[in-house]
Amino acid sequence: MSASNRASRPELLTKDIPVISFRSIAVTAVAVVALGATIASGEEDKPEKVDGANATQQAADFKIGETVKLGDWQVKVYGVQDPYVSDNQFMTPSPGNRHVVVDTEVTNKSDSSQTVSSMMCFELLDEKNKSYDIAITDAADKTLDGDVAAGASRRGSLAYEVPETSKKLQLKFSCDLFGSGSALIALS
Repeated sequence: MSASNRASRPELLTKDIPVISFRSIAVTAVAVVALGATIASGEEDKPEKVDGANATQQAADFKIGETVKLGDWQVKVYGVQDPYVSDNQFMTPSPGNRHVVVDTEVTNKSDSSQTVSSMMCFELLDEKNKSYDIAITDAADKTLDGDVAAGASRRGSLAYEVPETSKKLQLKFSCDLFGSGSALIALS
């Protein structure tokens, strides 16, 4: 198509050229700067014990039954089934492995609704610091996954498949998108 034909049809002039407004560039720039400042601040959430003796004492490791505050969240492990044995013959671990199920509760201490994800917020670590992700079992009658209203709690089961030889299991909790802290809860 010749230049004179394009000039007579103005819609063809703008069709080939993407239009980016100054406003969209400014909004994007502000978002990038804000995200960079948040990440670069290096602020780390420090886990704290929030109940019992020495309630505000910081600790490196926590125990079953202790409530741990990390950022806007509190997490508490009520108990562990290790090994977990299913009644369902199709829900068995691979040979040489065992299932471990952790009864856990999270509480949203922020002023707004937050989302918790068992896959994104929790992992299981063994004595060699090897990480294990969520496994599918019939033990998870209620999962932790979903929205948690401000001030509300959610309790459910986290299931993992680990080698029979794994020892000194710890549940690692880290659920803040921009925070870099985590809490370790000893499961034995």
